[in-house]
Amino acid sequence: MEHNERVLSEQNFRGGRARKRLKFAVAITGVIFLVELAGGWLSGSLALIADAGHMATDLFALLISYLAIKFSAKPSTRQRSYGYFRLEIIAALINGVILCIMALFITVEAWKRISLPKEIETIEMLSFGMIGLAANVINALFLRKEKDNNVNVKAAYIHILSDLAGSVGVVGGAILIQLTGWMILDSVISFFIALLIVRSALNIIKEAVNVLMESVPKELDIGDIEQTLLRFDHVQNLHDLHVWALTSGVNALSCHLLVDDLDKGQQLLTPIHRELKEKYNIDHVTIQLEDERFLKSKTTRAIP
Repeated sequence: MEHNERVLSEQNFRGGRARKRLKFAVAITGVIFLVELAGGWLSGSLALIADAGHMATDLFALLISYLAIKFSAKPSTRQRSYGYFRLEIIAALINGVILCIMALFITVEAWKRISLPKEIETIEMLSFGMIGLAANVINALFLRKEKDNNVNVKAAYIHILSDLAGSVGVVGGAILIQLTGWMILDSVISFFIALLIVRSALNIIKEAVNVLMESVPKELDIGDIEQTLLRFDHVQNLHDLHVWALTSGVNALSCHLLVDDLDKGQQLLTPIHRELKEKYNIDHVTIQLEDERFLKSKTTRAIP
């Protein structure tokens, strides 16, 4: 229980910082969404409306992420022994799917405008695009420090980066349309923004699915972990080694260790736990100790 409380305390501390950063990002994104939507309507720019639409999905995604982090801090129950950690991962998966749907709508509308381009007020497009660009830079800088500690903050950070690239596209497009008069550039930029959205979404979905499939976290090498365990005195072999993530930054491990002496093996558990935590950031460790006598009795029982 003490270990679980410590892990939850660490997760709550990280979650508290993440919540503060996400609240700030939600406020900025909400304001800029309204500004860009008004700017797209006034200027007639689909690229600016597309960027505002992306901002809307970001706003929804940030709200989901904020609520997921808030609820994931709830303690475990008898029915949910691991608590609500996985809510963050489910939220990230939902965010990725929402982004893909948004990209599809932008692509369809941009394709329609290629055959029927609309007149665009480039000054308004440029002005509102610059506002969006500045806001995205502020959001990206604010979330950057926390992105490696939480998959939802990372998802939000990727959202913001794709928004940032979209804002650059809007600003650059406004300048080019002003210089050339090619209204079709607005649709081309919209396609570019849609591609950025899909790329971001697929990365988020992939990471969320990996956690839900209990894959080895990408920052860990299971072969290296195996060699670390085998280097301990009295450890002869191991099998059924599993490493997975409960949620962002909360990793777990289970395995069977074959030792030459069960009593001495018991004394190894504390240093093994310490090594796994310090070297690999693995919080939850479950190890079953076995010796030759145990294996022989196990084999004997298995014979019909």
